[in-house]
Amino acid sequence: MGIPNLPYAVHPGHLNLATIEQVQANAAGIMLDQVIEGLTVQPPEARPAKEPGLRDIVFEGTFEEVNEFFYDREWSEGLPIVPPTVAKVERFLQFTERPADAVLGALLPDNREATVWNVAVNGVMAGCRPEYMPVLLAIVEAMADPEFGQEHLGHTPGTETLIIINGTIIKDLEFNYTQGALRPGFLANTSIGRFWRLYLRNVAGFLPHKTDKGCFGSNFRVVLAENEDAVASMGWEPLSVDQGFQAGDDVVTITSCTEKTQAIEVGAPTAEQILRNIEARMADNHLFIQFFFRGMRTRPTIVLTPAVLKVLTDAGYTKAMVKQHFYEHARLKVSRLSGMIVDRFYKGIDAGNWPEQLGTSRDLNRYIQMVSCPDDFLIVVSGDADRDHVLICANNGYIGYPVSKRIQLPSNWEELLRTAKRT
Repeated sequence: MGIPNLPYAVHPGHLNLATIEQVQANAAGIMLDQVIEGLTVQPPEARPAKEPGLRDIVFEGTFEEVNEFFYDREWSEGLPIVPPTVAKVERFLQFTERPADAVLGALLPDNREATVWNVAVNGVMAGCRPEYMPVLLAIVEAMADPEFGQEHLGHTPGTETLIIINGTIIKDLEFNYTQGALRPGFLANTSIGRFWRLYLRNVAGFLPHKTDKGCFGSNFRVVLAENEDAVASMGWEPLSVDQGFQAGDDVVTITSCTEKTQAIEVGAPTAEQILRNIEARMADNHLFIQFFFRGMRTRPTIVLTPAVLKVLTDAGYTKAMVKQHFYEHARLKVSRLSGMIVDRFYKGIDAGNWPEQLGTSRDLNRYIQMVSCPDDFLIVVSGDADRDHVLICANNGYIGYPVSKRIQLPSNWEELLRTAKRT
């Protein structure tokens, strides 16, 4: 968070796994010594490393030598990267009308500027095609939006980000939005997903064992494109409209996905039973609730297949009606929360965080709602059109709120795209 040399004291082992007496003894003993040293010994001065200029050549060599050089400096995540030559970077810049040195925001923990140039550099490295550049820029603008809170992405739950694409750009760039929608194997979905993680590493500065403290962590998440044909054919609007845009607009939405579950075979003869089946699985992803004590919202993402959507729409369900159903019936028994989370939950209630909605009873066998209002649910349609599965993604409260940005295409986009496809 911009203070790399801040002194700190370390408790031996996790607090949750120690008794109160052990914590008190450690605080009065070994931790007290650390506190005294931290207050009386001047830490080494933190000096930012000098970084190369935009067009400086940092290394020359074979493909293998370049990859070894980048890996040794923690500029890659261990997979082969495409060497970002100046020529390749400038090819990406042809797909935007913004100047190369334009600043999109500043990213923590390294407090480094996100620029059009370093977006292009990392896009090359990730294996993206030049025509993906407008999508990459929109993604980084969303990443830098304070509402998203990217500075928290190094936290211990190891949150990964779900990137959702809407608009005509889906077909322009040949995103997969049907069977295997989140499976690697399609260049746009896969390489842009990899770009997200590389950019967090190389520009924001999240490095495992250093600033990235995810307990388990996770792989980068392949980009999810919505099946807008299915959505339109059944009378719904895409996610982009829910986020304030017009149908057909090219939009990228990012949202955290700390905990993910697949509700397998939720199909049933009635739409009502399908919704109940989905809601039962939401309760299993009970991370939804734990940050109510902070007074923050939580916004889970629900991905429906076209087969599930058809049953719902045939029964007359609009998207608003489905959200309302989720809001009323996706509930969690308080006793399912761990003891510490229960304590925090009631502290939040006592502090005035939704007592009228969640109630104040200390009865652990009662049920509580998972979100603060129906619109907290994000609903996307994608995946195998003929399967009755549903994907449920829970975020970690205030970390990774959904943010949507318009994808700004250059004025000669169609001409550039035709040229790109020929080459």
